[in-house]
Amino acid sequence: MRRIGAAIIAALLVVGLCVPAAFAAAPTATTAAVPRVVFIVGPSGAATNGYRSQARAAAAIARRYTPDVIEIYSPNATWTAVKQATTGASLVVYMGHGNGWPSRYRDALFPATQNGFGLNPTAGGSDSIHQYFGEAAVGSQLKFAKNAVVLLNHLCYASGLSEPGLPEGTLDQAQQRVDNYAAGFIRAGASAVIADAWASPSYFVRAILGGGRSIQTAWLESPTAHDNRLAFESQRSPGYVAQMDPETATSGFTRSIVMKTGLAPADVLAGARGSAFAAGFSGSLAPTLNGTGIKLAVPDFAAVPTAGTRTNIDVPFTIKDRKALPKGLQASVRWDPIAVSTVPTQPATASAGTDPAAPMGPDATAPTTIPTPAPSPDATPSAAPISGLLDKEWIEPPADDIDLVIPERIGDVVSPVAVKVGKTSLQVPVDLPSAPGRYRLTITLHDSDGVAYDAASQALLPSLLVRITGDFDGAIQAAPTVELTAGREALLGLRVVNLGKTPWGHEATENPAGLARKASVAAEAATVVGRWIPLSAGAKLPLDEARHSATTKLPFGLEPGVSLDAVLGLTAPDVAGDYLLVLDVVTPERGSLIASGAEPTLVRVTVVVAP
Repeated sequence: MRRIGAAIIAALLVVGLCVPAAFAAAPTATTAAVPRVVFIVGPSGAATNGYRSQARAAAAIARRYTPDVIEIYSPNATWTAVKQATTGASLVVYMGHGNGWPSRYRDALFPATQNGFGLNPTAGGSDSIHQYFGEAAVGSQLKFAKNAVVLLNHLCYASGLSEPGLPEGTLDQAQQRVDNYAAGFIRAGASAVIADAWASPSYFVRAILGGGRSIQTAWLESPTAHDNRLAFESQRSPGYVAQMDPETATSGFTRSIVMKTGLAPADVLAGARGSAFAAGFSGSLAPTLNGTGIKLAVPDFAAVPTAGTRTNIDVPFTIKDRKALPKGLQASVRWDPIAVSTVPTQPATASAGTDPAAPMGPDATAPTTIPTPAPSPDATPSAAPISGLLDKEWIEPPADDIDLVIPERIGDVVSPVAVKVGKTSLQVPVDLPSAPGRYRLTITLHDSDGVAYDAASQALLPSLLVRITGDFDGAIQAAPTVELTAGREALLGLRVVNLGKTPWGHEATENPAGLARKASVAAEAATVVGRWIPLSAGAKLPLDEARHSATTKLPFGLEPGVSLDAVLGLTAPDVAGDYLLVLDVVTPERGSLIASGAEPTLVRVTVVVAP
């Protein structure tokens, strides 16, 4: 999600990445408990530095009142770190991405990812890659101190609004968002959840830890108050009262609080469970697959990765003891566009595979290697008549099959789904991006709670560079470099595959019987065309324009997914030099593949003088 607060970022000091503070030890029977205050900054892209700066300033204020202050900032703000640090916390401050409901992304509340934190999937990662841990995890796994307070600063949805650039929605929708966002934190033990889209947390840190006025009074007299207070009983948290203070009576939902009536700072301080003595924090909190003996191979797609479709990613694996395989294994998939003509939009609902385009889409992910389609039994290439084969040069096509996936790495929003464990492979359902093009695909493995496994576990699985095909798409494979003798004929071996959704060309057909006059439709075939382009100085094309290109026909009605070998007969230019042979497919239905946006196949040809 895009965060709120772009208007204040320019005013903030830019600071470097943080090193998390030491986690505090629990108080002993001989030490008085002090309030534990935890500052969390999730990965928020360009806003992250500004949020870290605000958090550090507020943490300095908190240390005037308590020694037990923990700072967890991106790129080390993981769920496991947050879970441990917030245990017994009296004040929890979070700044980062917010993902709430109602929103345009889902038709119903989704507790797994909504109304919680946007955090780093693994420590030491990026300030832009984030994973949502929603109210389900917050309410069931976090345990705050009695009468704890949660501050949510700069989040979308938490105070009732939506996102920058999107309509705010109605007052009723805003009230639902406020009530929903507080619910998980209240289940974790919070007695008040305060959300402010614009303010830094410093004011409330001082007001709560410094005692004095009631929290209600502190909220009403906040520097960002608009004096448009409205209140309603919480539906999600019985016994709590929700309040909003919009910029107008019906819009500008930037401030809210959900709390127990009469809560005072003294109540928060009385419930303190922190310690005045800090203890060093060491060791990895992330789960690991090390020790299970599992080995993973390069992922493969169950079908041609075609834009806008749904398929499975198959991850081959071997393991000696299947009982060592973790139960409830999950995986997330994320696409990052590399070369996409039209950036796709985020679908309304998301699964393990989601469109990569809009960063504002809260749930995202997906796709693989394609199985090489078997050649059609009738797919004998119909090349143009070539006489005297024995006196022509022959160039073999590459031995490798056409492959759309190359090992690589990268990622963005992480949204795990359940993995189906087969006998020899892990199957991850994915929705492919809606726009064809090239993408970087990162697959992340998670445990049953959605927590990402450690870096060593992720290293078992390579990331990929994936080509997503379109409705009209294809590929030609040929030798990348060739040396030919000037003026001599040659045969260029090709491997051609239809990667689209419809056949190329068609057989001859006749109108059905019973018509007054029968009319037939002549058969038409797609054609591979090779065009010469001079590259080096002195290189030039023959005067005869007929030799500027070469063609060979493909079988009539080449079906989608079918791969075949073909032969292109050509004659080398008469003048020595460097040339480029550009290969294209032209179909009777759609014309040129290159003209439609497909990548051309390029063969660099060195023409030498005959000995």
